[in-house]
Amino acid sequence: MYNTRIEMTKTDLIKNPNTKTTYLVDKVERSTIRESEYNNILNSVKFFRRLGGAETEQKKYTRAGYLTYKLTSTSPNRERKTIREFEFIEDKRYKYNR
Repeated sequence: MYNTRIEMTKTDLIKNPNTKTTYLVDKVERSTIRESEYNNILNSVKFFRRLGGAETEQKKYTRAGYLTYKLTSTSPNRERKTIREFEFIEDKRYKYNR
């Protein structure tokens, strides 16, 4: 994924106390991450599933290949949810230093 910039939007949600299935937005963060950070996030999915959390990966075809573009993580007690959305941007000016 040389010359591909990865932008991650992380949305933290908290369960609405008045209902069983809806969540309220707590915090939204946007950042640029490296390919190694992207791989670390996806490699930790199995670990969190073993702890009892729910991890859902959504994949699609991008210019960089068939990659996960949305990762939804739910805590084991179902009180918190984190949605990570990845955007792959091809930029010739972007230099990735390993």
